[in-house]
Amino acid sequence: MGVAAAVVSAVLAYSAFTTCVSFPLCAQQPVSSSSATLGAALPTDIQTKLDKLLEALKAARATGDPRAEAKALNRVSDVYFYTSDFKKALDGYNEALALARAGKDAFEEAAALNGIADCHLSMSENNEAKEVYRQALAAATASGDVRGQAAALSGLGWASNAMGQNQEALDFYRRALPLARKALDHDVEARVLRRIGLVYYTLGDMQQALKYYEQALPLFRKVHDPYREATVLNDLGLVYSNLGEKQKALDYYTQAEPIFHRIGDRESEALTWKVIGRVYGDLGKRQTELAYYKKALPVIHEVADLDNEAVILNGIGRVYSLLGDRKQAEDTFNRALPLANAANDPMLKAGIFDNMMHDQSALEPALAIFYGKQAVNCVQQMRADIQGLDKDLQRRFLASKDDYYHDLADLLIAQGRLPEAQQVLDLLKEQEYSDYVRGDTAGSLGTLTLTPAEEKAEEDYQKSTAQIVALGEQWAELKKIASRTAEQEKQYRQLTDQVDAASKGLNDYYARLYVLLGKNSDANQQVADVKGDVSLLEDQLAETPHTVALYTMVTSDHYRVIVITATATVAREFAVSERELNKKVAEFEQALRSPARDAKPLAQELYRILIGPVKADLDQAQASTLVWSLDGVLRYVPMAALYDGKRYLVEHYNTVTITPASIAHLSEQPDVSKLTAAAMGISRKYEDGLPPLPAVVGELDDIVKDAQVEAAHGVLPGTILLDGQFTEKAMENELDGQHAVVHIASHFVFKPGDDSQSYLLLAGKEEAGDGYHLTVADFRDNRNLALRHTDLLTLSACETGMSGNASNGREVDGLGTTAQLKGAKAVISSLWEVNDSSTGELMADFYQRWADGGGKVTKVEALRQAQLDLLLGRARPQSSASGRGVGFAENEPGGEGALTGYAHPYYWAAFVLMGNWR
Repeated sequence: MGVAAAVVSAVLAYSAFTTCVSFPLCAQQPVSSSSATLGAALPTDIQTKLDKLLEALKAARATGDPRAEAKALNRVSDVYFYTSDFKKALDGYNEALALARAGKDAFEEAAALNGIADCHLSMSENNEAKEVYRQALAAATASGDVRGQAAALSGLGWASNAMGQNQEALDFYRRALPLARKALDHDVEARVLRRIGLVYYTLGDMQQALKYYEQALPLFRKVHDPYREATVLNDLGLVYSNLGEKQKALDYYTQAEPIFHRIGDRESEALTWKVIGRVYGDLGKRQTELAYYKKALPVIHEVADLDNEAVILNGIGRVYSLLGDRKQAEDTFNRALPLANAANDPMLKAGIFDNMMHDQSALEPALAIFYGKQAVNCVQQMRADIQGLDKDLQRRFLASKDDYYHDLADLLIAQGRLPEAQQVLDLLKEQEYSDYVRGDTAGSLGTLTLTPAEEKAEEDYQKSTAQIVALGEQWAELKKIASRTAEQEKQYRQLTDQVDAASKGLNDYYARLYVLLGKNSDANQQVADVKGDVSLLEDQLAETPHTVALYTMVTSDHYRVIVITATATVAREFAVSERELNKKVAEFEQALRSPARDAKPLAQELYRILIGPVKADLDQAQASTLVWSLDGVLRYVPMAALYDGKRYLVEHYNTVTITPASIAHLSEQPDVSKLTAAAMGISRKYEDGLPPLPAVVGELDDIVKDAQVEAAHGVLPGTILLDGQFTEKAMENELDGQHAVVHIASHFVFKPGDDSQSYLLLAGKEEAGDGYHLTVADFRDNRNLALRHTDLLTLSACETGMSGNASNGREVDGLGTTAQLKGAKAVISSLWEVNDSSTGELMADFYQRWADGGGKVTKVEALRQAQLDLLLGRARPQSSASGRGVGFAENEPGGEGALTGYAHPYYWAAFVLMGNWR
């Protein structure tokens, strides 16, 4: 931001004062906001002038002329504004505005509006300031007040500048400059020139900044404005420092310092010490640099200038880091970050994060990478803001910041994180692409992907800084009051304790961050994983016509999908925020769980997002089977239940989901003629809260033909274990390579994110008992429950296809995913609490179609046809309404708003096929 940007209030105050109060400027002494607030006496010449203006106001009031009174009030308010008494100034300007309008004096109306806007801007109320500046511009234009127009446009530029809108600021300044020159107002002209120089300095164009500063300096001297003269001297010093001419920079700084001292501006004097210190550091004199920073810090802290306090702390931290004192460096950076976050200046935050990256790179590279990504993302934010500016200017800005990208990329490469390094370097090339790619590239600037651990760190950081800044702002306001009331003193002490506690919380966060990132070198390899998975899928689909794989990715602002066919691979996307997508999926899931609700509107919304971008590709491929690799919340979407406005997706396509564990088995073709099955289930009640499942008996009989069970007339030969026979020991025996098909129908109780509490209900462990909970964790860890020879595992129970995050953020696999990781080539599992009777119908229908197909009907086609039988009414509804889960509640078919029979997707869409679909 530089010296100038840190003293916005003082600049604005002096602008208004020198504009409207006509006496020799060389006698004026700017008063900092802190000294005015603390009740310090005004300099004699200013107090004398204020007394005279108050007398003039009294005389004007006596005349009863609103025009004269408005003019006098504006002049008095200018002095109050100059002395940083913004409340009195604002009251005076508002009264003057009403009088000017009553007297139809457009000139004084514009002056009052400009003053009101200046007050808002000084109090960081930027949006309010811009609105009033626009009113001032309109009033000045209506009255032909050229100088008022220039002042309003300059104010609009300054407000835009304060909001980081550099392009808009330049547009306003360029409109203001010729008007100021036309009005022969050297003061406004000089201020506009200097502000244009500031924009170019911020964007890294030092030659342009130099050009405008050098025009402004003699004008400030001409109007006898020592404050701005010294400010521009510092500006010139900053430019020459950036150009590598350190001694010349020091010469300008040492000219500015005595001027600030003479006029009594301690804040600007302290900021000059800051930049002098930086030059000494560049000259290799680190201890001298540190001494100047420490000299400046208490003054800047006293006036509550958060931006520059963060800048100085950043400088101190950098020096400590260079001197090898990492503990002091870490503590100082940690103090700077909350202040920078409150300032919301992307380049200030970028500088701090970049220094933190360099400080941590040797000992904690993962932590350093996190900081480096934050720095680059801040620069990307700035680049997005200036896309409308001249291309050469954009390139110069990027060139001035390219070290941020290269240093981070080098660090990533050193850690073997090549895909992320490539992403960083690609960001540098975006400007090149936009130069020759036809079309609008605005808004295309991206940010770096954070690993899950880095995202968690960022989330924790935002929470920590939000608390400390909110408390700190209240505390700072009370600290400014010299004579606090007893109640204010009590509140001040309480806030002091809270700020200390918040600071400790932030330090605790940094300690956790070391554990989270620094001690875990396993970085996110998502890009590499995607490339590998897509390549394998291309191989698998090479000989599979009419089959299309859809590899999905959910990012913060887009749904992205890679479409993989037997002949081509393309990428598509749909602009939707992750938050919005999460909400739509959650609402859809709720609608699917109740047969009384119409799920079609939500199903159609998700169809538009998920299928819409790829529909043309599917048509071109004449797709009949969709193979989904699902990311994030999409794992909870039954794709078969998406709706195009006329029909469900199941009416057009087979749908199957895969995980990385699935890919190795996708090409295997099971020999259906030789399949045998083990069917196991629970039909009776074993414990409270888990009702009996009477349909399970008929379901198992319809699937398996077991000579030991009289009613078992199923399509696959094998073994049935029902109720007391279904123990963990018996299950181990049946899974020992005897059967290629395993079917389990029971209760499954799902506890999101906790595999030690999610369980499948069995009759006992070694022998039949009062029920036994086989947890997902036990299932995972029991080597005797192996599925290496299992072509299909069907989990005919509730929510067996669900998974989720534990409280520590670790992904916890559900029962279906765990089964696939244990070797099952294909798994059928459910996404919600299913109905007992419709599930029995669906399963019997599925096995009949698959087994009777003689290998010509794939598993996925058999499942689709069984689902269609329920949807289209080809299956007969039973009376049972019990569910295979906990807390099950179902509306009977035919209720108000419900579809008849089993047509609602609640009955048929819950079961999804994962893995080999043949």
